[in-house]
Amino acid sequence: MAAASMLVALATRLLRPAQSCCLRHRPFHLSAVRNEAIVISGKKLAEQIKQEVRQEVEEWVASGNKRPHLSVVLVGENPASHSYVLNKTRAAADVEHIDERKICNAVSPDKDVDGFHVINVGRMCLDQNSMLPATPWGVWEIIKRTGIPTLGKNVVVAGRSKNVGMPIAMLLHTDGAHERPGGDATVTISHRYTPREQLKKHTALADIVISAAGVKKKAGYITPVPGGVGPMTVAMLMKNTIIAAKKLLKLHEQEALKSKELGVASN
Repeated sequence: MAAASMLVALATRLLRPAQSCCLRHRPFHLSAVRNEAIVISGKKLAEQIKQEVRQEVEEWVASGNKRPHLSVVLVGENPASHSYVLNKTRAAADVEHIDERKICNAVSPDKDVDGFHVINVGRMCLDQNSMLPATPWGVWEIIKRTGIPTLGKNVVVAGRSKNVGMPIAMLLHTDGAHERPGGDATVTISHRYTPREQLKKHTALADIVISAAGVKKKAGYITPVPGGVGPMTVAMLMKNTIIAAKKLLKLHEQEALKSKELGVASN
């Protein structure tokens, strides 16, 4: 699932009259029945987040710190990957084909703003603070900032990729009281081998559907393509960059303090 084609559809049962009574406890619905879904502007939310990051960066630089810098390594010729990079750097670079996992793990976990390093993936799965993959985090922020409840809700994630589908499922189903709070939802992950009839049953029960397929006529809220998850992915990557810069400075300060203490002790 490429970020540009990701779609979040919320409350798929909205237009099912026989089940309309199930909607009364959902405060985020404006009405029980309507012909079109409310479109959530990922672009507007992304601008809000980028403004927050911009302010954070300016305060960081004003305190005497070096302005954060983002570097990109592009692997392979996948058009979706090129688009992903172009949206962030406004430039493309072709490199020789190399093992993606080796490259992800060769990056320092503290500088891994994509959240692909095995350590960051492991920490995310353990509900610990870590660098979160930008697209899944963007989807999670859309849901939270729109004020849509997830606790106890049924969610269907279409896709099981390790960079998108799996992280989204982790963020939505894990405990909201843990170090890295989750959504406390009941999550079903579907994929290419999920039988069509089973997928229909799962989505019929779903309060939230995250997929690359349009369900505009059956959704209460929906993100557009383009202008939905794509801009949020860029915004969350920027947020990860300033987080990484602050974390690295803290590590350097700790190392300097430790060296100083060792120097004093040796004297």
